[in-house]
Amino acid sequence: MMQTINTTPPTRFNPAAATRPSPNSRTALPPSELVPNEAEQAAIVAMITPAAPAPKAGIRKVSFGGIAAKKDDSKKTVYPVFPDANGMAGALAATIIEQTEQLDALTGSLDTNKAELKFMVAPEYFRVNHGKHEVPSSVAVNSPQGEVLINFNNRYKSLPDESPILPILGDRTEEFFRQAFELKVNGDMIPVDHAQELLDDVVALFCQRTVKTSQGGSNENQPL
Repeated sequence: MMQTINTTPPTRFNPAAATRPSPNSRTALPPSELVPNEAEQAAIVAMITPAAPAPKAGIRKVSFGGIAAKKDDSKKTVYPVFPDANGMAGALAATIIEQTEQLDALTGSLDTNKAELKFMVAPEYFRVNHGKHEVPSSVAVNSPQGEVLINFNNRYKSLPDESPILPILGDRTEEFFRQAFELKVNGDMIPVDHAQELLDDVVALFCQRTVKTSQGGSNENQPL
């Protein structure tokens, strides 16, 4: 059997040559004039960074300014304490607290059962009334203890702001929704000597703007 032996002498390692990269090698550094400065680097980042989407327009709202000041709820009202000499009032109060807790627990359980029953009945309600013009508002469920009506009311709940619907409707939010508000005036905050004058000015201003109020004013007699 013939064996081939490589007679090429081994390459001697040169540490000095190993530390000097060749100009044609990939490890060679580019000339300094080809390296972008800070301003050019910022311009490149701005070019490749996608622009942030414009915020979606919401509903135009009326500003109440300083007249919409909220009440400070941080201060806790201090009430006078009833002098319970024989402890009967305290025992009755304890019974009320215990019964209230039981009522809250029972109310929560009742609401859960109602929601579960409505979830069970809903598919049948839509199946039976599909294609009908006159749709009943309820479905009856019979039981040994009696009948339970499940109501399906077509109502829209009011929203405190448009944040839940803004991602869905976007810029078309104002086509389907608008702001509704009610302004009330506390007569106790108006000086008595100027109350009638202020009310006359407000009514005159509304009449000047051809604005009709949907509800009239109310009054009552209170002790001074």
